[in-house]
Amino acid sequence: MFKFFGSALIAIACFIGLILTGIALFLATTPRPTDLKTGCFVTKMFEVRLCPTDPDYVKLKNISVHARNAIIVSEDGAFYGHQGFDWTELKNSFDKNMETGEFARGGSTITQQLAKNVYLSPEKSILRKVREAMITVQIENLLTKDEILEKYLNVVEFGENLYGIGKASKYYFKKSPASLTPAEGAFLAFLLPNPKKYSQSFRAKKLTRFAGNQVRVIVDRLYKFKKIDEVTHESALAQVTSMFGAPPDADAVDPLLENDLENGATPDDLGTNPELTDTPTDL
Repeated sequence: MFKFFGSALIAIACFIGLILTGIALFLATTPRPTDLKTGCFVTKMFEVRLCPTDPDYVKLKNISVHARNAIIVSEDGAFYGHQGFDWTELKNSFDKNMETGEFARGGSTITQQLAKNVYLSPEKSILRKVREAMITVQIENLLTKDEILEKYLNVVEFGENLYGIGKASKYYFKKSPASLTPAEGAFLAFLLPNPKKYSQSFRAKKLTRFAGNQVRVIVDRLYKFKKIDEVTHESALAQVTSMFGAPPDADAVDPLLENDLENGATPDDLGTNPELTDTPTDL
């Protein structure tokens, strides 16, 4: 009897030891984002090297406030009000995904996206999400919100092999980020959910009036949250029309979008988020 209990205790101790060893290894192999604060780094997601001294690196003060605001209202409306996680948006995303029975809506904040882009691989797993959460907390404790936004805008993908707002503004508009208008900032924000798809459409001159509608939604949000005045709002809408043409009829269906949806793509895959206007925000 004692021999049995002794063996059982040894087995339990070994099991606990394995668990603790696994936790220790997990923690030891989770990156520490100190290099974001101190210098150069290579993004794990895209293998892009970035230094604050690089010519393509753009300080936040040299990025148009319109472009900054457009990306915030599109990607993470509560950015300046949360500590790395938007719990309301996460709940909405969970409810939406449960309703559809598939991953139809994400809930990542700008800080989470920065953690993922710089330190993690594209794999989708529970362990990766745990690492992402741990790194997100560290980034929020290490950097100010403006520093987080600056790093994010310099590493995020705006098209195939097109990383950072400096390169994106030159590629799409042949200007510096400081000169981006509200409409141009909204266009760059529109690209973010699926930059490769839309940069390819841009090069092929196949962006449709329906894509223009998504840009208009972002411009309207800038106005709704008092980031631009009425005159600037009207001017921005006029520029969107010059870029994409007049808005389509309300009951018209984009054949390219319809085909993609029929083939299993989600709205977020296509960079068209129907929930955009309802996203909670602290702006």
